[in-house]
Parts: sequence; C-alpha cells; structure tokens
Amino acid sequence: MAKNDYKNLEDQIGDVGGEQLGKLKNPASYGQKPNLNAEEESEMEAFMNRSRKHRQTKSDEEPNAPISISQGWIPIDREEMGIRSIFYPESWQFYIRPATVQAIKNWTAIDEERADVLNDVFNDIIKTCVKIDTHEKEGASWAQIRSWDRFWFILKVREYTYSKGQSNIEFVDACSECNEDITYKLTSQSLFYEFPDEDLIEKYWNNGQWNIDPREYDVEHDPITLYTPTLGKDEAIIEWAKQKVQANNKYKLDETFIKFLIWLLPKPIKDMNMLDRAITKIQKEYKDWDLDMFTFMNDVITNITINPSEQLRVVCPECGQEATSTVQFPNGIKVLFEAKTTAKKFGSR
Repeated sequence: MAKNDYKNLEDQIGDVGGEQLGKLKNPASYGQKPNLNAEEESEMEAFMNRSRKHRQTKSDEEPNAPISISQGWIPIDREEMGIRSIFYPESWQFYIRPATVQAIKNWTAIDEERADVLNDVFNDIIKTCVKIDTHEKEGASWAQIRSWDRFWFILKVREYTYSKGQSNIEFVDACSECNEDITYKLTSQSLFYEFPDEDLIEKYWNNGQWNIDPREYDVEHDPITLYTPTLGKDEAIIEWAKQKVQANNKYKLDETFIKFLIWLLPKPIKDMNMLDRAITKIQKEYKDWDLDMFTFMNDVITNITINPSEQLRVVCPECGQEATSTVQFPNGIKVLFEAKTTAKKFGSR
C-alpha cells in the first residue's frame, strides 16, 4: 500500500480536517512529573489549584460519587458536547488533564509531512489525557470514544493545557455575510457538526447501535445492525490493512468496502487473525448485496454519520449575523501544542 493509499484510508477512518500528522514518540508516562522552569511551574500550580477546588466543590455536592480518576484529572460537562452526548451511555463521565511538558516537547518535534504515521499523534494525546469513568464495574477506554469526537477532545486537552489562553489559535477572514474582516478563534465550542435527522435518531438509534429494517424502504433484506465508529476500531482496521499489504504487496485495498466496514464491525479485535476472519466474513456479506441493498446502505451511512465540519462559526460584531470560515492553521498543525519559550528563533524554517 503506497503512502497515497494510507492517505485515502485516513480520509475515511479518523479524518481530522485532512491534516497529515506524525507520530508522537515517547509520550510522558502516566503520573510522571515533568521538569518545569519557574514559569511552567506557576502555570501547573494554577491549574492544579483549579482542579482541587473543582474536586472539593463536587465532593460537597455528591459525597459518594467518584470525583476524579487520579490527581490532576477534572470532569468535562457533557452538555458542552451537545447532541453528540447522546451517543454515549448516560452514566459515562469524561475526565481530562493537560498535556505534560514532555508531551508538548514531543509534539513540537513531529514531522507534519509524514503520511506513513497517520492517526498516531492525535490518538497518543487522547490515550494520555482523556479518561472515562463509567460508574459501573465494566470500564471504558479511549478506544470507545466516537471517531468524530477526536478533534473535539484534542481541543479540550489544549484548552486545559493553556488555561490562561496564552496560546490562542486565531486568524482573520472576511465575514461570510457582510465581507468585513473578523477574527475567528479555534476552540472546541466553535467547531461545527452536521447531525443525522432527529427522527432517524429517535427511531433507529438504540444503546450504541443503529437497528434498521431495509424492508421498510422496499429493499428485500433482513434487518441490519450498524455500530458507531470508534477510535479503537479505526486503529484496528488501519493496522489490519497495513498487515495485509506487508503479507502481500499486491494486495489492493477496497476503499468502498472500508466505508461500510467501520460501521459493520461490532468492535475492535486485538488478535489480527481473529480480526481478519471477522472482516472476511463481513466482506463476503457485503459482496452478496444486490444493487438495491448497496444503494440503500450507502444512503443509510450518509445519513447517520456525524460529520465534523472544517467550518468555524462566529457571530460577526459588524453585522450581527452568524459567519463561517474554514479552519486554518497558518503556522501548521504544530501550533496546537507549541512550546512557549523566551528564546529567539533560530533560522527561518
């Protein structure tokens, strides 16, 4: 599989704004205390005080509830997720912590142009900075985060990392309504999403999956179950595709099938042999679809997908209308977690 093939795969699995990212190597270990200078120490202490205050307040309100997974973790208000919140069990509480100084160092050193390490850098930040408390015996991991929420969680980590707003991502663009120049700021709350129709959610969404009977739409086929794409499934499918190519360099990835596979595979499987058997079975069923079923399924997936748009929305201070602009990274994706120092820049690159 050539680099362009991996890029096409990434466009369907875990795509975030089309940005090509490098691997975050040697992420800071869990609970590791980074080496900080005086300014960084002050920033971290301010964050920790905020976290302790929040945990104390929460403890007073709910004495018997789990407050924090570990020191330094603070909960996310699920209302911030809007409609996307309904695609997780109601009992789940998400916690987040700021990126460590070491993680920021590693991020700064990535090569943005390396298409062979797609996905890894964002997932490493999610793995080390996001936790889930299910309030039940059976826990949950980063792998169960919905694919379309990855960039949102990354931005939340960023906002906690730079809690004083000292590293805003801003750019100037013309208002889409009155054409006056306005400033757009990239935040978790400025992201725009396209959602499935409310009647489809109410009728077909149930407990983590979509249950649909094609016969309601004059398509002769048994009822189908579709499973929400997750970061764990995305990672497993990409690894499976890589191993298929390594075993047979003439293997051709069926990108159309991948579009359906991320919905038809119930959950990630760590054992590659078992995963290959499961995917082979799904692919056989997929090939048995007639044209009516294929067209129907394509329509279904198009309409139940939550699309994280590359558009930002903001109210224009000039005309008072809602303006939109495409997300821009004038200085590259590294600006998300760039290191702030007092040193002068060496060279022009």
